[in-house]
Amino acid sequence: MVDAIVAAWQKRLRGGEVIHIIDPEHLTQQNVLDAVGGAGRTIHLPRPVVFGLGRLSQILLGALGRQSPIAPYRLRSALAQLTYESSRAVDLLGWKPTVGVREGIRRIGRAAGSGVARPTEVLWLDALCNAN
Repeated sequence: MVDAIVAAWQKRLRGGEVIHIIDPEHLTQQNVLDAVGGAGRTIHLPRPVVFGLGRLSQILLGALGRQSPIAPYRLRSALAQLTYESSRAVDLLGWKPTVGVREGIRRIGRAAGSGVARPTEVLWLDALCNAN
């Protein structure tokens, strides 16, 4: 990241260019779990089921005066199919990541030790129960 900022400063870009500084490798949820050494796996649910559960949680938690962490509007944002590409970083700055996203995740996992964030039902229930 610092390399890209320095390259942009050195190139003296002044046209208000938007440059995404990202690793071009795209990871799935399962790729991330594998990179951190998680024992979990992703379960794919049809979108209508996910949004139905979100609406149900919104109704039930709303009756308790609480906001749902998986309300449909939050799900639409979280599940939006966004893609980013970094070809402008290569073209304008000559920049490529020195440490890729997969290796970066591995390094963070090693630094965190055995407490690596492993998705579990407990974390999900905690988020659901502690919603504001």
